[in-house]
Amino acid sequence: MGLLARLLSEDTAKSVVAVACESLNELVQDVGPAALLPRLKQIVEATVALASNQAPCQTLLGADEEDGDEDGDHDNVLMDNVADLCGGLCKVAGGSIGADAADALFRAFSRFAQPGRPASDRAMALGCFAELCVELPPPLAAERHFATLQPLFSAACRDPSPAVTRNAAFGLGALCKAAPVPARAVVAEALQALYPLVAKADAAPEERRSADRAAADNALAAMCRICAGDVASAPCDQVLGLVLPQLPLLEDAGENATVVELLVALAATGHASLQTHTD
Repeated sequence: MGLLARLLSEDTAKSVVAVACESLNELVQDVGPAALLPRLKQIVEATVALASNQAPCQTLLGADEEDGDEDGDHDNVLMDNVADLCGGLCKVAGGSIGADAADALFRAFSRFAQPGRPASDRAMALGCFAELCVELPPPLAAERHFATLQPLFSAACRDPSPAVTRNAAFGLGALCKAAPVPARAVVAEALQALYPLVAKADAAPEERRSADRAAADNALAAMCRICAGDVASAPCDQVLGLVLPQLPLLEDAGENATVVELLVALAATGHASLQTHTD
């Protein structure tokens, strides 16, 4: 792990650093927090530097030739691996990562979420933010950054790129589930942002049907996450009326489990909406 950490912060070849990120991500998830925590600060700092375009492989004379302009597209292989590593670190370290490091990760990836960035950049950043909301304790992520992330995810649901809308939908659901208290004020707005993705998929032309259907599956699952976060006040009856006729979800089949989790939560509380839709 020490060697891989040094490669992140010292190597000047982007291809090497990209492989090091991928290998380190797999390693920390295999060995767990006991091996990660002693080097966590070093690895997080290297990850932030890479996301900020400030690592040696991105800045030193003689490093790989590549456009480093923030208005240009990022190196897909390197930056996607950096984003994956960010999610992996948060999954393994959890709250041990600390508020300062979590804030640094959010700031570093925020430049990729700007409207002028290419769709691949925006999709990557939104996916990274969503993973941070899932993996980090709410006081470090979902609750702490709710005021910034909620309008960002909601606006991105209107993006023309299905890759962006898919990650935006996932992120919006993950955010509201992890931070149900601030989400109460925006549940209606969140559902209104998600619904057009379902309608769009139903009317999609053949060449876009698979991509739009995947975004719709994430939108339906996001609605379920929003309800699961606060079954007492969320409009569960309306959401079930929209989601249940769409089952099974086919393009993102893993999200069927999200629907089941909501049904189990409703059954556990004896929620009236479940009886309405199972009679």
